[in-house]
Amino acid sequence: MYWNTSLKDGGISTWGWKQNSLVSVDTVNRTYKYNHEYWLMKHLSHFIKPGAKRLETVGQYEDALAFRNPDGTVVLVLYNNSDSEKSISIKVGEKGFLPSFKPYSFNTLVFML
Repeated sequence: MYWNTSLKDGGISTWGWKQNSLVSVDTVNRTYKYNHEYWLMKHLSHFIKPGAKRLETVGQYEDALAFRNPDGTVVLVLYNNSDSEKSISIKVGEKGFLPSFKPYSFNTLVFML
């Protein structure tokens, strides 16, 4: 469930509070754009299956979520909240990885254990 599906650019709710939404609408130019929250929800809803359990993540990297799906796959969703490419050291089970992520990007890794 998400409170604001879409708001006009600027993200002000009808009661005057600054809000975030999945989509921002430019009413002057009659266009829209998908916000970060949209991409996060897209990743979560596509890769994480009903009945999945959230897993604890450890380490200094804070923008990470991990889940174990009922089929045993492990899903790791990471956000690079930086204006430069970032490499992140990841260990899942006994396997280690060092992927690079583009600036301001959501990234989903699926591991078959």
